[in-house]
Amino acid sequence: MNCKWVSQNDKNIKCDRVGDSSGYCIFHKKNKSKRENVLFYAYIKKGKIYDFTGFYFEDEFNISKIIKYEYEKLKFNEVIFTNRVIFDDYLFKSSVEFSNTQFEGYTSFNKTTFLKNCTFFKTIFNEKYINEMIFENANFNGQKLIIEKCDSFPRLDGVIFSPYTKFILKETHYNMENALCGKNNYRIARIQGKQIEDVENIGYYYYNERNYASKFLKDEKYKGYKEYLSTKVFDFLSKHVLGYGEKPLKLLLISIGVVSIFALIYMFIGIKSLDYGLIKINLHKNPYSFFQFIQYYIEAWYFSIITFCTVGYGDVVVIGLFGKIVVCMEVFLGVTINAMWTSILLTRMIR
Repeated sequence: MNCKWVSQNDKNIKCDRVGDSSGYCIFHKKNKSKRENVLFYAYIKKGKIYDFTGFYFEDEFNISKIIKYEYEKLKFNEVIFTNRVIFDDYLFKSSVEFSNTQFEGYTSFNKTTFLKNCTFFKTIFNEKYINEMIFENANFNGQKLIIEKCDSFPRLDGVIFSPYTKFILKETHYNMENALCGKNNYRIARIQGKQIEDVENIGYYYYNERNYASKFLKDEKYKGYKEYLSTKVFDFLSKHVLGYGEKPLKLLLISIGVVSIFALIYMFIGIKSLDYGLIKINLHKNPYSFFQFIQYYIEAWYFSIITFCTVGYGDVVVIGLFGKIVVCMEVFLGVTINAMWTSILLTRMIR
């Protein structure tokens, strides 16, 4: 009877080894006896296995003691490590994949060298060790290090990259308690991205670095509560209005929203147009058709956009003292938001 193990991600991937009374082969079996664990590692060495897809490791795994043979590509996909895992001082001569891998115990990659690509995809680490520097002095000399959609990925402090390694860090999230870890990892990704001129991803890394940095702002770090509050307000506006300068679509939508709201206000305050004369909506006195309302709104929107952009052609003017105050408010917002646009464009041009 073949082993019952089937991949959770691709039902076409199955184990063709012979299963025992449990229905699983020794590689995919859980709750192995002491003798079975000894045989487990002995079979790996004898068979010079390099594809560990779905293997269940219950004893400590020290790669230097197990894999001393040549291999094409190491695959630790869907592997579950329930015990301590040591990759220290190991030389990965070929590419290595950790896809849907679970590290339930302590894991260490100290002084490990990667000569080719390394991928962590949907890999789960034990949150207990998230702030451990498990990659200290790890050398990534391959073309790519990819970390994507991982849970509780530990700090990368102490990692050494070659000047040509592309570091990709995507959709790897951290909770409030581990925000500092998230900030450090995305900062490292941004620095390496700048090193190799990865302009496609630098903005993404910078946004996440700032986002996680904002989560551990505490008032005791500032001279007074006012300084702390002003920093929080500025950070809030930077994130939600500008996306820390990396999400210009937010600013575009806010600009359109500001212009549209002020246009509606002008319709009720009253403006004078060369084409339509006095435009002032009074819902209690005059009935307006939908078409007429749209005409008036377009004219008011035109006045709002030229006010927002501080152009002011003079073919439409506001009436009344209150109207002038509203115009001043929109001009101030327009100047401020246009300055933000200039800042974003210059930053991207320089980059």
